[in-house]
Amino acid sequence: MTRKTDSKTVLFAGASVLAIGLFAQGAWAQEDDAPESTRTLATVTVTTQKTEQSIQDVPIAVSAFDEDAINRLQLTGGADLVKAVPNVSFTKGQFTGANFKVRGIGNDAVAQSSDAGVGIHQNDVPLGANFLFEQEYFDIERVEVLRGPQGTLYGRNATGGVVNVITRKPVLGEFQADAELTYGNYNTIKGKGMVNMPIGEFAALRVAGALTQRDGYTKNTVDGNDIDGRDIWSIRATLGFEPTENFRGWISWEHFEEDDDRQRSGKQLCKKDPLKTSFAGIPITGSDLLVTSLGCQDASLNDSYEKTNSVGNLAGGLAIAAGLLNGDVFTSPLDKDLRHIQSAFKPIYKAEQDLYTLKLEYDVTDALKLTSITSQNETSQASVQDVNRLVPDVLFNDLTGAGPAAALYNSLFPGGYVADPQLGTLNTLVSADLSGGGTKTFTQEIRLQSDFDGKLNFNLGAIYVDGEALDPQDQNASYYVFSNALTALTQFNNALVGLNIPTATSTCPDLGAGKLPGLFCGTVPIATSDGTASLFNGQVDGDSGNYFRSISPYRLKSTAFFGELYYDVTDTLKFTLGLRNTKDDKEQDVLPTFLFTPTFAYPAVQNGDPLTPTGMLKANFKETTGRIGLDWSPEVSFTDDTLIYGFYSKGYKGGGINPPQPVENPSAFPSTFEPEFVNAYEIGTKNTFANNTQSLNATAFYYDYEGYQISQIVNRTAANFNVNAELTGLELEYLWTPADNWLLTANLGLLDAKLVDVDSVDVLDRTNGNPNFVTLKNASTYANCVVSAQGYATLLGAIATARAPNGATRGICSGAFASGLYDQVNGTTGGSGDTATNIAFAEAALGLGTVTYVDGAGVTHTVGALTPFDGISKNVDGNKLPGAPDMTLNLAAEYTFQSVRDSNWDLTIRGDYYYQADSYARIFNTVHDELDSWSNVNLSVILTNSDNGWGVEAFAKNLTNEEVITGSYVGDDSQGIFTNVFLTEPALYGITLRKSW
Repeated sequence: MTRKTDSKTVLFAGASVLAIGLFAQGAWAQEDDAPESTRTLATVTVTTQKTEQSIQDVPIAVSAFDEDAINRLQLTGGADLVKAVPNVSFTKGQFTGANFKVRGIGNDAVAQSSDAGVGIHQNDVPLGANFLFEQEYFDIERVEVLRGPQGTLYGRNATGGVVNVITRKPVLGEFQADAELTYGNYNTIKGKGMVNMPIGEFAALRVAGALTQRDGYTKNTVDGNDIDGRDIWSIRATLGFEPTENFRGWISWEHFEEDDDRQRSGKQLCKKDPLKTSFAGIPITGSDLLVTSLGCQDASLNDSYEKTNSVGNLAGGLAIAAGLLNGDVFTSPLDKDLRHIQSAFKPIYKAEQDLYTLKLEYDVTDALKLTSITSQNETSQASVQDVNRLVPDVLFNDLTGAGPAAALYNSLFPGGYVADPQLGTLNTLVSADLSGGGTKTFTQEIRLQSDFDGKLNFNLGAIYVDGEALDPQDQNASYYVFSNALTALTQFNNALVGLNIPTATSTCPDLGAGKLPGLFCGTVPIATSDGTASLFNGQVDGDSGNYFRSISPYRLKSTAFFGELYYDVTDTLKFTLGLRNTKDDKEQDVLPTFLFTPTFAYPAVQNGDPLTPTGMLKANFKETTGRIGLDWSPEVSFTDDTLIYGFYSKGYKGGGINPPQPVENPSAFPSTFEPEFVNAYEIGTKNTFANNTQSLNATAFYYDYEGYQISQIVNRTAANFNVNAELTGLELEYLWTPADNWLLTANLGLLDAKLVDVDSVDVLDRTNGNPNFVTLKNASTYANCVVSAQGYATLLGAIATARAPNGATRGICSGAFASGLYDQVNGTTGGSGDTATNIAFAEAALGLGTVTYVDGAGVTHTVGALTPFDGISKNVDGNKLPGAPDMTLNLAAEYTFQSVRDSNWDLTIRGDYYYQADSYARIFNTVHDELDSWSNVNLSVILTNSDNGWGVEAFAKNLTNEEVITGSYVGDDSQGIFTNVFLTEPALYGITLRKSW
């Protein structure tokens, strides 16, 4: 909040571009003894250390941008910060999230309980759930980006850094207003506005809002319509008050809403994995073909413009099992345009946020200030899209008159149409997913700061955080996958059970002995009403067994005490000691996944209700971290001002609870994952020189990164694990005014981020290139497994000579073939009752022994020739971290013609160039993981009149229309290990008209 005075309020500008805002308004500083024409750099004020300081006096690597700098740099939202801050990267994520990385550190875990690697704050309030990717900036005082671990200055700790968006506050005693209107390509319409109204002498109300509407820039080639549009709006109301000289505060409410056809992820890429017709010279025929395709195979993204083999994913494979299909349905070529997709329906993207904040400040004495910040943040989000974004080239079979089961099939799927409660009635394979959820978080922070005249000062604080991902009956904090193939198989199963046909072999608990069990040993719950509207409004009941769902009701309670002590050793040397004690208590309800699960298989505690938790997982962490260092301001002959600093800091990010396990395999991965720590060593210097016309800031750092949290697909779920890494880097930020009205900037980030002593199984190459092993599909779960090539060939040979039944290879991954062979030889049913015993029996019966392999850690393993396992791990020691480019570079030039033709109009021409080097999307650093280097060019021409408040700007963003893949996501085995890619926006250009009062 600002009180009206006779002098102008301090203007803020970007640290990386320092005086952009002041430059455009002709408000450059001028030294008293400098010539009339000499223009110098303006002071940039930030509150990174919770007090107003020149950014050149802050011994922290920080960049800051005021609203004018945001406009000139064309930083529409959080994703654009990569183009202005060194060693920053950004990509959208698969599950409605985003990954903002600073110095290679962000959030590569996938879980409700995972914490941010880079803390996102608004007005110092930590936002665990936020819309950094979706929302656009409006009425902003400045954005600060702190690089490096933090925990002693902000309420919530982070290992990578902090983004703090500081909104404008009411100005007492003065009416203000501004408005802005933009029109651009794709029929873009943007509006922004603010009004500041005084309320008596001691209060003021500031109301600001923004609206963006834009047509889509991606074409759905199925119906020819454009998708990926925008329809978002925000409003913020802030009431400021200062009843006494020593007491002030403000209270605000901000609402954000989006309802459009934005895609959660972009085009799906694949190098098709064809069905294999032979192996080791042995023909493969019949249903044994169905386990030979994994859907996609390992290849460069540039060589992956093909379609997934639908036989290799769960939906396509089960459609074959249901008799609806006979093979691959994606047979036509794939359009290579990244902005073209095929979708059976228009995507849906909904997001909403209400943020309430109360800040109070009380001057206990002239040298002590007490601050309280209270917040409540409520969010909801839902994204529905076509899973494959590929339309089948083959229709479902019309099974009328196709044999003895024709009557049953025809009653279920007349004419080949499947009536799906969520997707509607269709005769083609359609799959959709829903990702989203709701959150509610309360925070209370208290700070006490000193400003004594002596050598010792302090900044102390405490915070309490109480947050939850809402209960699924209120909001679906979850991920769903729907397919009419899954529904069809469920309907077929239930119909078989409903026939009540006697059989001598049924032992299903809910049917009784002697009844036909169907496919899943009983009736699977399935919605009977048409649920199309609920799915396409982002809401699903969550209690049916005809779709996959992962629900994670999660709660967090966190308390922390933090602060820093500052001691002036001399007039130019300061010592800083910061400490933080954090206690994180996390809990998550256990809700197993129940795809195709009959009611009897529910745990007793659920009493037939799959939304009743079967238990609760807890993870508690308590850590003490901090930082220590010195900063020195020596008098140097060749600079105007110099700051040199060196610090050690320890960053901490809490561990968490993994997503729910599949009910058929409740121990597929650990239930929790551990915290991560960063031991950071940093030295830096900040300098102004040449009569304050140039500045150069430099930072070098080394990170010992322990417990880096990263996700890996396991049994249709993204589980999280911990590994180690090392990071080193250098950052340079330079600003120069070579002549009157010129401004030149350059930012350089260099980074070497590598894994240490890590090995892992690559789902795209489970055999690690070992020709003695082969990867096959599990015919029941559609997970993949590895067996020896010798064992697979031997079983194929046994099938060819009728020593094993056709289709036997479909049971390799589960061991079902071995159980059948045991029964065939011993005249039993159900095998020996132990899978390992059955496999050992089958190996002996086929004359097979053991095989060996060496994993990525150098460990030798011996397994049976027909014993399935997850795969052979790769040694990824020394590989680069995902999303950590070696170099980022920003260059900018700006020139202002002041008082054009003796008028009060100033004309500014600005150009920005950004370059990001190659990086990788996964830790394996294969050709498939390579993300090409990319660049971005922005241009703008700005005409302003500071006297009457008018301004007009013509702009072009991504002028060369680069199609940039910023990240990729490899799908689960059951989805055919396809790859979704995430893109930057295309070329955007337009005209903006501004007016202020």
